[in-house]
Amino acid sequence: MLIDMNPKNPFYGPKHWRGRAEATRTKADSFAYGKFRDRLLKIAEEYEKLARRAKEWQTLRKDGEAGSSRSF
Repeated sequence: MLIDMNPKNPFYGPKHWRGRAEATRTKADSFAYGKFRDRLLKIAEEYEKLARRAKEWQTLRKDGEAGSSRSF
């Protein structure tokens, strides 16, 4: 089931989530070792997962729009 989201909202795009992941990794790099650094890297991984899901959502949405424009 697809939820109708506003695709123009950058919150739903993979670019947004990849940017968040990169910013989080940059912040983690400022810590040499420790739990805080590890936690930030785990958060960055989760942002990457969100980016992949956003990309999949865009692909499914485009495929759905292409399929609905067919005439029989």
